[in-house]
Amino acid sequence: MPSATAAPAWPALGKGTTGANVATAQYLLRGHGYGLAADGDFGPATENTVVAFQESRGYAADGVIGAETWPGLIVTVREGSRSEAVAAAQTALNKYGYGLAVDGQFGPATASAVTSFQRDKGLSVDGVIGPETWQNLVGQGGGGGGGGCTVPDDPDPEVLRVVHRTGVGLGVSDRVMLAGFEAGVVESHMNNLDCGDRDSLGVFQQRPSQGWGTPDQIMDVSYASNSFFTRAIRVAADNPDLSAGQVAQAVQVSAYPDRYDAVEGTARELIERASHL
Repeated sequence: MPSATAAPAWPALGKGTTGANVATAQYLLRGHGYGLAADGDFGPATENTVVAFQESRGYAADGVIGAETWPGLIVTVREGSRSEAVAAAQTALNKYGYGLAVDGQFGPATASAVTSFQRDKGLSVDGVIGPETWQNLVGQGGGGGGGGCTVPDDPDPEVLRVVHRTGVGLGVSDRVMLAGFEAGVVESHMNNLDCGDRDSLGVFQQRPSQGWGTPDQIMDVSYASNSFFTRAIRVAADNPDLSAGQVAQAVQVSAYPDRYDAVEGTARELIERASHL
């Protein structure tokens, strides 16, 4: 068995961060009785919930999930457990490629993933997700990515211009253009990010490991937009009844498929803005 190493630092998650660790924290907050969507997006609702949780525990109520708040959030779970905390653990394990159903039921598949993870990290292989395993699952040094990526609140005008220009150049339909902007809004707030969940990069959070191109290509907004729109054109042509958000989901294959249609209004406003840049 590998030698045990010091547990990684608890990650600091605040407003504007996204990714699997945010969804993990949201599930844990749900387990403490807070009504909150586990969508992986640390927005105002999550921030307010974190403040309420911190106040209830006597922590510094700064709205940031960090070294003081994580230990109060986590719940030890083991085979046979059924809870939001199990869903949180499954979400965290999936950062490392385990492909678990996030169903909140700690069955044999989850138990196998836990023991495999513990063995890989040099932890005590007991199949129980306690404080040490939790810290390795979400900690910044725990491997597997997904630790959270700070996303600017405002879109980048140059990104808006290039994405729109690329779509116009390809002659995309209004539905496909909307799909592109919905995807950009959800994934990056229309910013060219150099970070993301696992190896995700760029405005659409495309992954080199999933065949989207090299990191340099994905960070080229024109290249990334062409890649997205080329796939979206085919999806839209083959599925005329899909909404723009459903077209975006077919291209992106997101774990949170409903988020694209939910930002239609914002996406339309940004298309209008981009058309004048």
